[in-house]
Amino acid sequence: MKALFKSLTVVILAVLAAGFGICIYILQAPSVAQPGPPKLQIHTRTALRGRPAVNSKPLAYTKDVYRFSLARQHISNLNSGEFSPKLLFSAALARRATLEAKRLDAELRKGIDWEKMFADLTENVRFDARSSDLKVLLSGKEWHLIDGSGAMYTVVRVQNRLNVYLPNLKEAFETNKGRLSKNIEVSVEKAGRQWLIRDVGFQQAYTVKLGGQKGDEKLNVFQQSKVEIRHLLFDADLLSQPALTDGLLKASSRHYISAALRSEFAEQKIALTRKAKLSVIKEDREWLITDAGQKYRIRLEDAPQDGGKTSRLKVFLGLDSEWLRVRVDDELQGWVQRERGTVFQPPPLPLSSRQQAKARLLVLIDRVKEKIGQ
Repeated sequence: MKALFKSLTVVILAVLAAGFGICIYILQAPSVAQPGPPKLQIHTRTALRGRPAVNSKPLAYTKDVYRFSLARQHISNLNSGEFSPKLLFSAALARRATLEAKRLDAELRKGIDWEKMFADLTENVRFDARSSDLKVLLSGKEWHLIDGSGAMYTVVRVQNRLNVYLPNLKEAFETNKGRLSKNIEVSVEKAGRQWLIRDVGFQQAYTVKLGGQKGDEKLNVFQQSKVEIRHLLFDADLLSQPALTDGLLKASSRHYISAALRSEFAEQKIALTRKAKLSVIKEDREWLITDAGQKYRIRLEDAPQDGGKTSRLKVFLGLDSEWLRVRVDDELQGWVQRERGTVFQPPPLPLSSRQQAKARLLVLIDRVKEKIGQ
């Protein structure tokens, strides 16, 4: 009996030691990211300007980054807006169903008006019959149909019907280490020459351009550049706070913006016009300056300093403004028109299994502390 009790004690101690070691290992995982202010970015291909005005001179132009090239066959995907090998349409073989394999190959090459068939059986896909070609993959069974632009379709015989499929553009992206979500929008910028892909799911944007030497043209894929939006513009002098408060007390002085505050905006190359108006969001804590299509929020915030707290007056850019202040790098900063770009918040980085375990363990520890405190 004593031997059994001793063995159980050893097993329990071993389990506790192992559990303690696992907990220590998990708690030593890299810190779990805490939620903070969103790091907003903008996809844009327009000019950075020196100040928010249409007639201001461009500082620089953002550039698209070349990623990879694809065969022209994927023009069919871009024109249809479908990236998967989707069934485009199905047509009856009719009398051609009785033809031998080689005769059927010849009939599909010269005896079918593919341009008319595409026009009749699809909504937005048109077949360029000029210099079109049909390549036999499996005689009488499967073919590649290529139109004059290089767009390719796979034609498969299924009993007495012809099924026409699109190629797999999503797989082509993955082969080139590119990722595409299920939520994709495609628009034609230049017919047959340039397309814009907006990946809403992964919050990316790509420009696809047909280029290269004649006879060897390819689809070149460029990823649109991203620049960070400066939501916090600057810290204002606390001496401006009384002017913000006093400016809203009397009806006669309503919307008044002090000369000192205007000067601070000017130092940031933001010239407020005479029509700029001041309004209160939260009394004595938050204000709004509206200047045409621009919006600036001024907020009084408490920040820790030397064991205590100090107040700071911070000026933020309203993200629904017509112009957004962005940063390409530490030296190159400027303004872009919001309508020229797509604003988004990048998805958070995925946590490792160890970090996820750490997050759950920390929650469990907090719950135990709460129960002990009760």
